[in-house]
Amino acid sequence: MKGIITFDGFKVDSMNYERISDYNEDSAKLAPEFLIKKTESKDDPSYYNIIFGVRLGGEEGSLPFKAEVILRGFFCFNSEDFNQEEYEIDDYQLFTIINASAILFPYLRSALTDLTSRSNHNPIILPTINFNEFIRNRDLSDILMDNDFYEDIE
Repeated sequence: MKGIITFDGFKVDSMNYERISDYNEDSAKLAPEFLIKKTESKDDPSYYNIIFGVRLGGEEGSLPFKAEVILRGFFCFNSEDFNQEEYEIDDYQLFTIINASAILFPYLRSALTDLTSRSNHNPIILPTINFNEFIRNRDLSDILMDNDFYEDIE
């Protein structure tokens, strides 16, 4: 049985790590910044990507490093299992973004932990997130991207 959303895998778009030499231990603060974007296929909008990223250490001296991980997830919305006419377009978009982000999060979390464990400090393990609340508190127009950014899974 097919679910409403099919997850076809992910790839790493970007991973960066930079050690900060003038780190101030007294100002240490873990404040992850998240990026979430959705782009749909021009040919068939039921196929879409979620670009999901996290950045740490953006403030000067807040952590002994700067780290960033950006993943791209490949999804298909199986519309035969879901009557889109019953929902507003924003509800449909929120449904696909919330669920796809929740699916991608463990991969993002694991990649960040692995990346930050390769230095001489404790690895960073992101806390769990309530994606329903997290996505609904964002402006949907900031999440949706032009379909020129869509990529097919290879």
